[in-house]
Amino acid sequence: MNEYTPDEICAKLTTGACSRDMFPQLKYNLVLKEKVAERLDQAGYEFIDDPISNCYDARIKQHIRSLNDLVEGELGKGLTIQAKALIAILWCYLILPRIDLKIKEELQEEPYMTEDQLFENFKQQIGSRKSLRRTLTLLRQYDFIQTVWGKKNAIKAGPRLTTAINPVKMYDLVKDKVIDFLILENEAKKEDVEVTFIELEEIVSHEDRGDNFGSAN
Repeated sequence: MNEYTPDEICAKLTTGACSRDMFPQLKYNLVLKEKVAERLDQAGYEFIDDPISNCYDARIKQHIRSLNDLVEGELGKGLTIQAKALIAILWCYLILPRIDLKIKEELQEEPYMTEDQLFENFKQQIGSRKSLRRTLTLLRQYDFIQTVWGKKNAIKAGPRLTTAINPVKMYDLVKDKVIDFLILENEAKKEDVEVTFIELEEIVSHEDRGDNFGSAN
């Protein structure tokens, strides 16, 4: 087993989310974990130990996020409006069910969505199928999503869908509006709450700019 120094761990985390298995010593060596957190803090990062993705990450701290030039790439450099909207939609379908107690009780497997489901339900928000595929490719590159092998065109949450966006704060912002959307089957009623996803797009945009809240590289 490789024994990494605090500086080596910090250097790796600032480049992207890492599986907990990459740094197993952080699980039992609390002194090392504290040193990593302290070094990241001094550099303007928050140490993230995320149980949902089972990953460690370094998230730029909230008070630094207002410096747009410094954090342009925090969620992914050059993300389009469609990509930010899709991040919000995917968060609600792939992460929210894993942290909301009522929905979590019904889960029998890790949530996933297919390309067809995304396209049919959110054409207005994400555009053409070609545009959707291009955006999904971008989100894969930034580790927001991963492919579900064995299921046609299916995707699941990547580590950055929770490490780059604060799950607790995001949950508080969307829970009252989105839970109703997720359980509604009546298409007419869905039209009444479509505005939710315009607001969600704004939430992700705020995260990218450093407004209002800071994490879910």
